[in-house]
Order: sequence, then C-alpha cells, then structure tokens
Amino acid sequence: MKEDIEVFLIEKGYSIATQETYRRILLDLISIPNLEQIGAAALLAHFDRPTWGNSIQYVSVTASRQFLAWRFGHNHSALSARVRRKKSKIQRSLDSEKLLALLVSFDPHTAKGRRDLAIVSVAVDARLRVSELSRLCFSDVDLETCTLQVIVKGGEWGERAFSEETANIILGYLPYRQPKPGVDQLFLSTQGLTKGSGMTVNGLKATVRRWGEKLGFRISPHDFCRTFALQTTKN
Repeated sequence: MKEDIEVFLIEKGYSIATQETYRRILLDLISIPNLEQIGAAALLAHFDRPTWGNSIQYVSVTASRQFLAWRFGHNHSALSARVRRKKSKIQRSLDSEKLLALLVSFDPHTAKGRRDLAIVSVAVDARLRVSELSRLCFSDVDLETCTLQVIVKGGEWGERAFSEETANIILGYLPYRQPKPGVDQLFLSTQGLTKGSGMTVNGLKATVRRWGEKLGFRISPHDFCRTFALQTTKN
C-alpha cells in the first residue's frame, strides 16, 4: 500500500511540504490492521496521542480521510471521523500586556516590521528556539496544513504545528521577503550589506534585545518558548 500513497500524493497535486507531511501520516495509517474495515472511532483513537496537539490530530485525521476515500471509496466507514479544530489565539509570552505592547510596536508597512511580527508569532506558536528560528527554511513551512519542519536540538528533524493566524502573518511577510539567490531561510536581514541573507543566531538575539530596549523591558528569545509552556499549562 506504500505505492498507493505515492500515487495518491501525486494525483492530488499537493505542495512538496504537504506531501512530506501527509506521507508520514499515511505511512502511520497503513500500519492499522484491516484498514478497509476500520471505523471512525478506531481512526480517531489511533491519532489520539498525549503528545500530539489539536492541529496535528486535525491534519492527521483529515489526510487519512482523504486517502481512505481515494483508496476504498466514499462509503468507507471511517469517513465520518472528525477532529474539531479549536479556535487558535496568540499564545501569550512574558505577560499579556508586554506581549501586546511588543506586537503593536511593529510597523506593518515595512519589511522589518512584517518580519519581526512573523518571528514572534512563529517563535511563540511553534515554540521554536532561536537556533531553530535561524535555520528554519521557507521550503519547510507548509501554510496549507499549518505545519513546519526544522532541525531541532540533537540534530533531528522536528515537526511543529501553528495556528491559522500565524499562517496569515507569515503570508503577510512574504511579499516583503527578498532573499539573495540561493537563500531559503524564512527570516532574512532587511538592511545593510547582509540584506536578503538569512538571520544568524546572534542577529536574532540582537534584534530581540533591541525590541526590549525600545519598549523599556528586557526580552530574550527564550521567553517565547517559556510562554508557550506557561500558556499550555494554564489551558
């Protein structure tokens, strides 16, 4: 059935990033015995995992339903499976007042303002470290499924989900993103000799530090990851 997955992905015409995401999900799916007869409850139970958030579960069930309908027909008993997509909100970091002050400080009419807003949104929503933000590539961000892939601590590839709101913020940044030839990093320098080059770890740290200096309180890139954890605990 692995061959069926490849044919399915090609026929559907998904983007490369979406194909990679769906391929992992569907290879997991076909490990289920008697897949042709699986019901909706069993499909939901298969993807109900403690370490998976709502977005990943939603994408997994959606991809599975599409494949099952393609492979077995539209009368398959699992096609009624649904994961309710929770309405996303910006995850608060620092505290709500400071985060709001930071977000409204960015000028949406400039490349730097659009980029900085995207950095904060991705860092908080996808809980990325500064090194991961630096190496994150545009080609590894899937705005259709609201997922991204990046090399994480330990040198392994990790997958993260983010909200539709963050996807829209990234979309708003893209017209201002002007990479030099061969540069695929999502977040780029916007001025000087390095304009169009990927932001380095030190460059990101300096940028975040200047945000805090401008607003009168200290900020570090680590604050964004800690905020995600704090908000998750509260929820």
